[in-house]
Amino acid sequence: MKQQKIVQFVGRHEWLTLASVLAAFAGITAGNMARWSIWFDEAFSAYIVRFDFAKIAYFTANDVHPPFYYWLLKLWTIVFGHSVVSLRSLSLLFALIALVGVYVLVRRLTESKWYSLVATLAAAFTPVLVRLSNEARMYTLVLAIVVWATYFLLRAQEENRRCWWGVYSLLVMLGMLTHYFAALAWLAHWAWRYFEVRSGRTKKFFSKPWVVTFAIAISLYAWWIPMAVKQFATVQASGFWIPDVTAVTPVNYATDTLAYREDDETTGWWALLLLATITLVSWCLWRSLPKMQRKFRRSDLSMLVSLVCVPLLLLAIGSLPPLKPSFISRYILFAQVAALVLISLATAWTYKRYKRLAMFTAALIAVCCITGIYHVYSIGNYNKVAKLSTRTGDVMSEISRVGQSNQPVLAASQWLYYEMAVYNTPSHPVYYNAEGMTYYYGSERMLEEDDTGKIRSLSEFARKHRYVWYLTDSKDNLQPPVASWKLTKSIQVYDPIGKESRYKAGLYDTQG
Repeated sequence: MKQQKIVQFVGRHEWLTLASVLAAFAGITAGNMARWSIWFDEAFSAYIVRFDFAKIAYFTANDVHPPFYYWLLKLWTIVFGHSVVSLRSLSLLFALIALVGVYVLVRRLTESKWYSLVATLAAAFTPVLVRLSNEARMYTLVLAIVVWATYFLLRAQEENRRCWWGVYSLLVMLGMLTHYFAALAWLAHWAWRYFEVRSGRTKKFFSKPWVVTFAIAISLYAWWIPMAVKQFATVQASGFWIPDVTAVTPVNYATDTLAYREDDETTGWWALLLLATITLVSWCLWRSLPKMQRKFRRSDLSMLVSLVCVPLLLLAIGSLPPLKPSFISRYILFAQVAALVLISLATAWTYKRYKRLAMFTAALIAVCCITGIYHVYSIGNYNKVAKLSTRTGDVMSEISRVGQSNQPVLAASQWLYYEMAVYNTPSHPVYYNAEGMTYYYGSERMLEEDDTGKIRSLSEFARKHRYVWYLTDSKDNLQPPVASWKLTKSIQVYDPIGKESRYKAGLYDTQG
């Protein structure tokens, strides 16, 4: 009886229920938004939006990403400012747009309010989505573009209207201008179309609308292609920080998707929980997918399966020798969210015949997701590759608390300067020592061509400033940047995650 009342309420208040899911997601995400320091990738985003739109394109062309996200972030900061919350909240907005897209897409697939809300709820409580909605980077924008592009492609395929093909073409181009691995979603669309032709649901692969759509997308994107080729060649020639693909990579991907944990974090009871969840989820998929194909729109369901599988396989294959490794789960966030959507649909379908087993499976999934979100709250933006928790903001806050006005802060490196620049204040302006510096990486081009925060002569800087804070993230003990500087005060921030105090600062008398 209670279940019938819930179903009836959802049926009568579809959009209110959806709004409640979105509000819950926004609340959970926003609650963690200001708790953690900006880390380097976010700091790069914050720094590049200081420049005009042409300069943004120029500087990011010398890095590794296209410019569209940075352009949108620039517009966002013009209106809402450059605070940590402002920088990160744009990603939350994109995530909400993506979740609405998930609802609309699944509503089309199932023609059911109930299934659509279940799928949207599962997507909203995907731990990695909560995590990346807290980050001033482009991953939730890619997710939103892919979700809505998929929806418009399915409509264009069914209705063959120019407006839908046009919107899809534009989204394909914008996806490529946001992150290069959006191409994996478009290749998933190509794989889906291939199987549609093989099944007889589509007559011709290279139909005129299909060819024209991608021709337009490529034409609109053509101006950036030389930069994309240059960036790809640079990464393949010099390598990157991403580790090699190993036998545990698929395990890490699965546990990251379900619970935001990697293999070394899934021991004991965690291992049992995740093993049981993956086993039951696999069984639900095996039992339900053939029947779901007969009940739901088969073409749309095939698209969902393609988005789950194809990007994952291509990213793994593309990370094998002789290519440099590039397998990072967040690069295919759209595939992770699609996986949770597919899993939720399969579990809900299984409920029709195996109620207790489906409820137990749903409970395990819920435990994984809830504990995964708790883990996101516990470790924040802890870098699982570098094994490092950024504490720059904590140190800068402590400097503001114990320091006096007009005491500048000197960064130990140009990389640390990027992180510190977000917390720059008139009382404690941030600088880095550029004396004798060689600018090797493309991400340093902004520093090379802009004089903000740049010290060309440390001795001249010391003559102007009697007291200077020096901030470092070294494991070693605090050492002065100049041997003659005298330490008068020191602070350090303990990292309970890494169980160390790498981030520290000292107040030096430069004329002592």
